[in-house]
Amino acid sequence: MVTKSQHYTLKSLSVFLGRLVSKRLKKPIKFKNQPLQLYENRIKPSHHQLIMKNTKKTNLRRKKGLFRGALMKTLFSILTLPFFVAALQAEKAPNFILIYADDLGYTQTSVPMMKERPATAHALHQTPNLDQLAAEGMRFSNAYAPSPVCTSSRASIQHGKTTARVGCISLHDVVAAKKQVDLGDNLSLAEMLHEANKDYITAIFGKGCSPMGWFKDHGYDETDFIHLHPNSNGHGDWWEPADKTPIPLDDPKRMFSLAKTSTDFLKARADDKKPFYLMISHYALHVRNRSLKSTRAKYLDIVAKENDITGGIPDISRYDDNATDMPKNLRALWEKANYAAMVENMDSSIGIVLDELKSLGLDDNTYVFFTSDNGGGVSNAPLQGGKAKMWEGGLRVPMIASGPGIPADTQCDTPVAQWDYLTTFHDLAGSHAPLPDDLDGVSLRPVLEQGNAGQLKDRDTGFVFHFPAFYTVPITAYRDGDYKLMRQLNTNEIKLFNVVDDMGETKDLSKAMPEKTADMIRKLDAYLEKVGAWTMEEVYETRLEELNMWKENRQKEVSLIQQKLKATDLSPAMRKQLNKELKSNQALLKKQTDKLANQSSIQNSASWM
Repeated sequence: MVTKSQHYTLKSLSVFLGRLVSKRLKKPIKFKNQPLQLYENRIKPSHHQLIMKNTKKTNLRRKKGLFRGALMKTLFSILTLPFFVAALQAEKAPNFILIYADDLGYTQTSVPMMKERPATAHALHQTPNLDQLAAEGMRFSNAYAPSPVCTSSRASIQHGKTTARVGCISLHDVVAAKKQVDLGDNLSLAEMLHEANKDYITAIFGKGCSPMGWFKDHGYDETDFIHLHPNSNGHGDWWEPADKTPIPLDDPKRMFSLAKTSTDFLKARADDKKPFYLMISHYALHVRNRSLKSTRAKYLDIVAKENDITGGIPDISRYDDNATDMPKNLRALWEKANYAAMVENMDSSIGIVLDELKSLGLDDNTYVFFTSDNGGGVSNAPLQGGKAKMWEGGLRVPMIASGPGIPADTQCDTPVAQWDYLTTFHDLAGSHAPLPDDLDGVSLRPVLEQGNAGQLKDRDTGFVFHFPAFYTVPITAYRDGDYKLMRQLNTNEIKLFNVVDDMGETKDLSKAMPEKTADMIRKLDAYLEKVGAWTMEEVYETRLEELNMWKENRQKEVSLIQQKLKATDLSPAMRKQLNKELKSNQALLKKQTDKLANQSSIQNSASWM
């Protein structure tokens, strides 16, 4: 970004150079076949000369001199303008780093997202690098993921739209698959920055797990994706998922190789001086939980002392070896220590990147955003619920931002969502390229620079979180101001909470505030209709069609094998092979039948959890 002092320095330099060039040009310039001296160098007539000269000629000379000077300045400005524009653009083009944790809950770092509520920081987990990032920037107490599950959040953050509008609800979105939704029709973060400035280099490293497909088709110049598709959860568990090649023990969840790839990218940008956008998408903290042995030992010792475990807690070096003969209480404590170690290891890998950013001198012009794709899979107290649930524990996530103009060690309580990132980056990048009309995000720049005093552009319809899932409790949530409405999509039952006064969502206000409830229902329904959101009936119908098709196909396969087994001329080896295939297909058929039965149970569930 260009400061006022930098702007005036460039302007003064332009004027100075213009005058310098003018003074150095000694030869007169012909204009309409008349020799004319430069305005700055011509000898001004004395009072005596003015008396002796013809007034008309003197006035003409003055006009010619003024025009001559203006002409030279204009010519110089035209010649030097591209250089100054380039300099201004280089200064105006900030860098962006977006660090995206997986399944990290609101209260699972040592940074209290609410300074006034120490319980919003984890008592055990140690994240010193995130602590430092928060000290240098701004934490957000009311930051929301687009969805309580990863895939839909990852689609939303890329395109600046709610999951309802973008048409992605979960990893296996049956309606989107049936309708062949193409996310390529939406502007991505990377594409937006390329439109802002063609010099931007964009990269995404780590977990993809998005229906976007090959990210290079969405404006990303660099990825570390394997097999030409977005890396999935399996890439965080196996070095080569296809043949189950294990990840080295010194690189749990690829945290440190991810840091290495990221720092290599930063070094390249320091060399080529190109502005950049880097998304570091962690596999941690998604199960399976893995950590460095040395870090785990530290937490095993802490947890053992906290629980008065004589002799300590035995370590289990690999997830697959979680000892079945270990007492349940010790295994639970081991899991707790292992999880804490994994959190700290992720923090350490983030620190490697941020340290390199500073050592390269890139930090002064780089915005760093840290957040998570959804709530944590373990306890998120004092919030209720967690991953895959529409309570605050599943949606509210940690968020920290630092960079030029963001005041240090501050807190913003204004509600924000990850679909705001695209519009925010567009604003911070100084882009003049128009944005699509159907975005849900607003620029967070006012609050990034002024905190709670900043005024965001009005949103058409608050924050809509639409989750018509077929595999768990389907709920749509809507936050408007201090209030959050929740609708159970099987029963249409409504709950209303003031999530400012009651962040744990313990007091249902829907009956006590019927007018507020009705108004929010009206706004929510209008939005869902406007964006063509999937209905629960549509989702269930499509899912049942899919399950019945799978069952029918499996039944046909079983019948075909049974028919082959009736042949009398089969060799023993062939008969053995067919019996093996029959057994496998019968097991799959039972699985499909069970899924159908379970689907019926989910559709009739009135549960909220």
